[in-house]
Amino acid sequence: MATRELPRTLSLTTATAIVIGSVIGSGIFKKCSSMTDALPSPTLVLLVWVLAGVVSLIGALCAAELTAAWPDAGGLYAHLRRALGPFWGFLYGWSTLSVIQTGSIASIAYVFAEYLRFFGGWGDVPPELAAWGVNLFGVIDIYPLRDLGTKAVAVSCITGLTVVNIVGVRPGAAIQNVFMYLKFAIMFGIIGVAAFGAGHLLSAVSGPIFPQANGLQATSVEPSFTMLAGGFAIALSGAFWAYDAWICATYVAAEVKRPERNMPIALVAGMAVVCIIYLLVNSAYFHLLTVDEIRNSTLVASDALGRVLPLAGALVAAAVCLSTFGTINGTALSSARVYYAMARDGLFHERLADVHPRRQTPHVALIVQGIWSSLLVFSGTFDQITDMLIFVSWGFYALLAVAVLVARRRFPDTPRPFKTPGYPWLPTIFIVFSVAYLIFSVAANTRNALMGTLLVLPGIPFYFHFKKHRSAAVPRP
Repeated sequence: MATRELPRTLSLTTATAIVIGSVIGSGIFKKCSSMTDALPSPTLVLLVWVLAGVVSLIGALCAAELTAAWPDAGGLYAHLRRALGPFWGFLYGWSTLSVIQTGSIASIAYVFAEYLRFFGGWGDVPPELAAWGVNLFGVIDIYPLRDLGTKAVAVSCITGLTVVNIVGVRPGAAIQNVFMYLKFAIMFGIIGVAAFGAGHLLSAVSGPIFPQANGLQATSVEPSFTMLAGGFAIALSGAFWAYDAWICATYVAAEVKRPERNMPIALVAGMAVVCIIYLLVNSAYFHLLTVDEIRNSTLVASDALGRVLPLAGALVAAAVCLSTFGTINGTALSSARVYYAMARDGLFHERLADVHPRRQTPHVALIVQGIWSSLLVFSGTFDQITDMLIFVSWGFYALLAVAVLVARRRFPDTPRPFKTPGYPWLPTIFIVFSVAYLIFSVAANTRNALMGTLLVLPGIPFYFHFKKHRSAAVPRP
């Protein structure tokens, strides 16, 4: 019979690797083009990266306080359940399964397969079959057979990493640690090429960051306020996608050694490192390419390195494959703990709380996650999936900061090994920004925001169902 407890086996290094490895994935290689298309000014694009990084870091600080106080499996699910009540905890957990993390796994796996295709193609279905589509709720069209070969590789990747993490937490953690260091090598390789290969070692930090000769000035078209606001919101969506998944580390808090110390360090240090790397890498892109080249590029990293390296295409394709593979693993490893925790609390099907008696992993939760992520691979394009999940994610990130404020009042005697600096101002600023971003997102991309909402709403009747027919799992305090 399966057990229901997870052992504390993860180190500070692994927790940090989950933060860095889950965050640095495909976004840094793919989103700069769409961001520059929406906001064709290098200065403004970099400002968006800085703003998104600072806001994400504030969110990580809020998460660090709650995780240090309550190092439970499931992370934000458990924190919302304790501070705001089981309904909000469940709705977050449901959203994590329906779109947030499963959608992230699906979209990143798709990018992995896209770049792997560089090294060898595979067949797709005839055009007449690829054109077959289905309309969902009158909101979005999906074409499940389009790019079938790429989708099949993506599903194979998801399946393989699901099996690895079922086999044991140590293999999954080992992969995450190795790929964190590989990501460092990749990112600093890009930065080094821009600095040394172009012959301008200090150009990014001295004088004008972007020389006029490279076309790195702002667009000559004077945009209206509405155009600027809309473009800013679209660019923020891209940056937030690239920064997303910092919350994943909180999901495994119950398996981290000395979580009251190690979790805040992993969250804050990991996000600080990511912010610096992202700013430097995007500066490298703008240093090597013009604005128009970046806007029109589908493989911006490859195009940038191609200016100084003859084998840039192959090198970047390999780098993206390595980066995204690590991200898929980190997200799959951590996110399954949310559904495990929900089931253990009696708020989801009790089988998802099973822990393999020999492997010590939540194998049922991992299998369910892998199946749904694979189905989402067939549901839409990279941008559709990411726009949907980012919109939903930031609604709950706002609740994260609300939970910090509420927990301070409801549980004043709870030991807090780490406290959010600047309380209550930083959590309040985070809430205000999150709400403003959600409003702009709805205005800029109503369809995808609506589709993301439609994936969340079925969680409401499911909550009352599980609440009424609570499983035999012992509720957590």
